[in-house]
Amino acid sequence: PVGDQSQARLLEVVGEKPVFDFKPKGHLELGEGLDIIRQKRLSHVSGHRSYYLCGAGALLQHALVTFTLRKLLSKGFLAMTVPDLLRGAVFEGCGVQPSTTPSPVYTIDPTRFEDLCLAGTSEVGIAGYFMDHAVQLQDLPVRVVCSSTCYRAETDTGREPWGLYRVHQFTKVEMFGVTAAECGTESEDLLDEFLGLQKEIFSELGLHYR
Repeated sequence: PVGDQSQARLLEVVGEKPVFDFKPKGHLELGEGLDIIRQKRLSHVSGHRSYYLCGAGALLQHALVTFTLRKLLSKGFLAMTVPDLLRGAVFEGCGVQPSTTPSPVYTIDPTRFEDLCLAGTSEVGIAGYFMDHAVQLQDLPVRVVCSSTCYRAETDTGREPWGLYRVHQFTKVEMFGVTAAECGTESEDLLDEFLGLQKEIFSELGLHYR
């Protein structure tokens, strides 16, 4: 519905939220206690909203990426690796305006590299692949999966984030689709398929979600 978050409707809840007889720790407190996440004392290394994953933390990230890639490859997705640096026109085609102030994207020094920005999602790179690229009607829909590093300026959030949220760099697995427009419902149908796959992934990981 039109409006802010207060207007949102809860459509579905899967699983049950765990109830503990103690105050549970958050992911950052757990990670720091296990020495698998480091987010403190990094101002001299990489600045604000950055982090290190160490040992089991790094392996967990790789495991989640591999789990998701294998899942989607088994569903007929095309694996893709995309450039992190892309031209402004590609961002604009995805509805992102690199020239706005404050900008949501990192722009590379224009005196050295003209019109190049760091992608905040592999969606931009995949969309760039299909720019001026013919796809045969019989080959549609095209389902693409890509794991990439995402770079986001996150300059205006309204409130200070906590933990590994709204960080400047993270790894994400993206599902991307290209559909026909013969009957007008192809895009919505594919989105429903993607949503079903997301739900399968979360359920197979044993997570409660809404």
